[in-house]
Amino acid sequence: MYGVRRILAVVDTRKEQHLALNRAIQIAKATDSSLHILAANPKPTPESMERLVELGRLAEADGIETSSHETWRSNVIETIIHVRQAERCHLVVKDHQPESFLEKTLKTPVDWTLMRKSRVPVLLVKHDRPYNEQNILATINADPDDAEHQLLNMAIMKNAQAACQPFAGKLNMATAYPTVMLATQNHLDGKSDREHYQDNCAFFANDYGVGVENIHVRPSPAETMIPSLAKELGIELLIMGTHARTGISAVTLGNTAEQLTRHIECDLLAVQSRHHMMPLERELEQ
Repeated sequence: MYGVRRILAVVDTRKEQHLALNRAIQIAKATDSSLHILAANPKPTPESMERLVELGRLAEADGIETSSHETWRSNVIETIIHVRQAERCHLVVKDHQPESFLEKTLKTPVDWTLMRKSRVPVLLVKHDRPYNEQNILATINADPDDAEHQLLNMAIMKNAQAACQPFAGKLNMATAYPTVMLATQNHLDGKSDREHYQDNCAFFANDYGVGVENIHVRPSPAETMIPSLAKELGIELLIMGTHARTGISAVTLGNTAEQLTRHIECDLLAVQSRHHMMPLERELEQ
């Protein structure tokens, strides 16, 4: 949520409950941001338009500068991407959309595609519990030999810090490392791989205000460690990075953030390396 000044909330006017809109309103109030509400609807009706107006009034009642419209392009993802760009929004907030096994097998889930294509962070909302003074978890790849992940780690931590500040949240940081590396010492300095992961975490913790007691380094696959730790700590918001894989690599590997959407009970904020630079680019443009 680093550099957020305008938020895009994606809603479905057919629903009675609007988790994404409620969350977007909460964030807009906390960050003094404006809000644009999008109803991606291929067949708008007078009733759906009236419902959208009512949703806009809810946000305005909280003193938030709000605009909205109902539109459609070729599909829901293209609609979101187009409106996000046209409205110059810095964060997309959307209800998590569960996919059946059959849907996942036959096509890429909508949420996965959005995380890959979005040029700004995407917040997938699963609950309506407030973030205020709650545990927030940032997960990084602390492998000291993986330079490619360092920019992504910076984007994760910058957004995690920005998410904590307006809500007085407690920031936790976690990394998983392969169990087969537990006893290896191949760095010629006498340290185990776990110690090197711990040291790398400490570097980020020092820069982003994470207490030593809130660093979690565990020998386990990330796909199993993160849901378990999130449940253990009572996490309300999880911040993860995505490499936005496409093509064959996306089909065979996917991203950890994508794979975890169905296994966690908290909200998920997905960021990419480029999301760290975009707020700085906006400042330079001004």
